Amino acid sequence: MVESVENGWERAAPEQTLDGVLTLVGPLVEVGAVPRPGVAVERLAVFDPLDPQARPGTLLVAVGVDPGATAAVALVRAAGRDGVAAVVLREEPDGARRAALSAAAIEAGTALLFRTSWADWGRVIGTLQAGLAAAGGPGHANVPLGDLDRLARVIALQVGGAVTIEDMDSRVLAHYSSSPELDPIRLETVTTGEVPASRQKAMKEAGFFTAIWTSRDVLRRRAHGDVPERLVVGVRAGDKPLGTIWVAATGQAPLPSTAEDALRAAARTAAPHLLHHDSRTTGRDEQLLAAARALLDGHGSAAALAERSGLSAAGRCAVLSLGAAPGGTDGPARTRLESRTHRNCAEAGHVPIVVPSERGILVLLGNLAENQARAEHQVAVVGSLLARRLSDELGTRIRVGLGAVEARLEDAPASARTAELALGGLLFGNSTADCARLDEVADAVALGRLLAALQTVRLPVDTPVARLVAHAEPKGERVLLDTLRAYLDHSREQGRAADALGVARSTFTHRLQKALKISGLDPDDPDARLLAQLQLRLRDG
Repeated sequence: MVESVENGWERAAPEQTLDGVLTLVGPLVEVGAVPRPGVAVERLAVFDPLDPQARPGTLLVAVGVDPGATAAVALVRAAGRDGVAAVVLREEPDGARRAALSAAAIEAGTALLFRTSWADWGRVIGTLQAGLAAAGGPGHANVPLGDLDRLARVIALQVGGAVTIEDMDSRVLAHYSSSPELDPIRLETVTTGEVPASRQKAMKEAGFFTAIWTSRDVLRRRAHGDVPERLVVGVRAGDKPLGTIWVAATGQAPLPSTAEDALRAAARTAAPHLLHHDSRTTGRDEQLLAAARALLDGHGSAAALAERSGLSAAGRCAVLSLGAAPGGTDGPARTRLESRTHRNCAEAGHVPIVVPSERGILVLLGNLAENQARAEHQVAVVGSLLARRLSDELGTRIRVGLGAVEARLEDAPASARTAELALGGLLFGNSTADCARLDEVADAVALGRLLAALQTVRLPVDTPVARLVAHAEPKGERVLLDTLRAYLDHSREQGRAADALGVARSTFTHRLQKALKISGLDPDDPDARLLAQLQLRLRDG
């Protein structure tokens, strides 16, 4: 049914069906039974036994209802009597229980859906709501659902400029231009697959991304220098943001006066396409991530990961552990680290599997060369490349621990352990290297373990470091502790120690004399020096 035509787009009647929702949300839910796929769905409600909202056309999300309990069967039967379109329960791995629930749903005439095991309720509810909201968007007969390349082409023809469709992380999902004349930023964006980091930073600092998501209208960026005029609009399904559509003028011609209206209509058209893409991409990524995490944790299946990833279960593999200083790879920083790791590995000819870790990320490389020495060389090259490029791109020093090359994918957990130990050695020790194998940082790893074991040891006597701490901390003279540690760490060479701290040598000498006087440390006593170094290391973690 068509209500009207707006800027070349057909506007569909704002009605959604159950099979329409399932087409959009994809792998976020698993189907138990759908006796009436064409039933209209009008609203979503969370089941509350004290506040029933079971009305016809409702997607009833049964949070907190155990699918293995008799209450679940009773809920499905009651939903059928009330004309509920579908009941959504959490995942149920037991086949017999699923079969019993499905049979009850078919008898009751209501659909039964299960939340997939890797998604939480927040994601499922948000995506289902977005699926309902996407029903009212205009459609186009020439663009099959999910064909973003064709969608970009159609939008470009409607608005009269070069188009990129981007996700929430400014990665290009599709692009089209009828003209070969692209400005430098647009050319780099479509070539690398994401908006340049410097451009993203500038737009973020200028508040442009905030403006996109606080407005539902088209925003315009005026031409500046060699950067032509641009239009951008956020794509939403209900309140769920899905991505953006950018339009840039090509050549010397400005965008036509009708471009803004056409882009508004295109944003509504794009919503179901981006929701379809997002749910499927997320589903594939989450399932792959779950399989990889399970394997690296030591309780997963190499065969399952090989099936999902395309890696050879019988091929050589290795794991790299990437991280920065504490706090350097948390939250958004980890997301940027992951996306740039994927891109840089791809440029080096590898398709990595990236798994978040405590310090940063683990990078599983498979299908390595059959020759052991050649495979080790491949891993070292990729590690050095990532350490150099990611440090430059992210503006923070990234260290890379290289795991041992293993003969089969099932041995990847062993490689992950050596990679994590190597990264720990790089982050703990005084090594100037940014990329290393475990044997290259063995001393730092061993010392770190020793200090960890000493954390709980209480000394029965007063020591020079304890006396210096008692004096320095109340007076805010932490520099005395730093001075003594630098002196000991640099083999008592005052010039090198002063340079390491970035202070004048005369200043360093004055501070050192004060620290030695207060602590009573004898710098010529090797036992005293060893104890002092250990205690200072323990204080700094």
